[in-house]
Amino acid sequence: MAMEEYRIFISYSHEDGDLVKGLVAMLREEGLKPMWDRDFAYGRGFPEQIKRFIAHAHVFLPLITESSSQRGWVHQEIGYAMALNIPVLPVARGTLPGEMLQELHALMWSDEPGKMRVHLTREVFEGLVNAYREAGFALCECAELPEERTELMVRYSKEVLEMGEYGTVRQKGAFSSFNIPSRVLSDPVWTVRYEPRGSSHYHKKLQRLERMTLEEHARRAGCRLIINPRLYMEYTPRARAARLRTLLDFLRSMPDALAQVAFNERMEEEVNVTLVGDWFAAESVSMAGTRQTIFTRHAPSMKSRIEYFDQEFDELLEERGWQPATSRREAIAELESILGELEWER
Repeated sequence: MAMEEYRIFISYSHEDGDLVKGLVAMLREEGLKPMWDRDFAYGRGFPEQIKRFIAHAHVFLPLITESSSQRGWVHQEIGYAMALNIPVLPVARGTLPGEMLQELHALMWSDEPGKMRVHLTREVFEGLVNAYREAGFALCECAELPEERTELMVRYSKEVLEMGEYGTVRQKGAFSSFNIPSRVLSDPVWTVRYEPRGSSHYHKKLQRLERMTLEEHARRAGCRLIINPRLYMEYTPRARAARLRTLLDFLRSMPDALAQVAFNERMEEEVNVTLVGDWFAAESVSMAGTRQTIFTRHAPSMKSRIEYFDQEFDELLEERGWQPATSRREAIAELESILGELEWER
């Protein structure tokens, strides 16, 4: 099983650039993924990117020196990470300033690389991440309306792409986001797929963006889909057929190595879960008679969500006697059969 690539965001003063280069090298040797301001995109706000990288980090590592401790931002960033329940591991060189830093039990810098490596092992960071892996540590953002849910899905997906990163798309629910057309909104498929209900132009526009951003992730990092092709009974057979054709077009365009599919015909239509790598999660829940979608970027708790999804996925494949490497082709064959039934109904 491949090791998780824990993201370690390093905050530092540019006057300590040489120290940071050594720190980055140590982390990479441990199979970790150090991230720092050199990973920022040009032309975008510096403070916003700092917050974004902290929010997506498994661990926040501020380098505390005489230079950085004189700047207020180091305390602000530590406070921001703590508020998000991101594990914080300060590395300090010299006298520790402030009660907050002392309470965090900072690692003291040594100019001897061997001594530093002992305290910056992968196991140390894994322990920090595991301490925050429960879903209760995750701060969430809630979408109440379908349009709000789609807006957030697009924003969260694009946010990762703008960081130059991609994540495997894991989805559970109905036909997945890949039954949404990527064609222009004037194409007749957009009218047919909503029969007999209809949908607003704005919602269609947002859905198309959802499909396109998630597809960009899937084509680079792959996808695992748990679907129920027997759902959407409230729509006409023609509408359901249009949705299945769109999903089939997507699956046919993907290689086996990048697309795996499992069927769960016991799954209800209300179920809707999306995980994009360990970058973010979105899950629809019913509360007080309304349906809401909860989003989180909390990287330490993503491991548990991914493990649960993959266990369910593997068990569903085993029920049907499918193998992951050929599940795309198995799914295509069954979807084509279901599509034939729908076309006969029409």
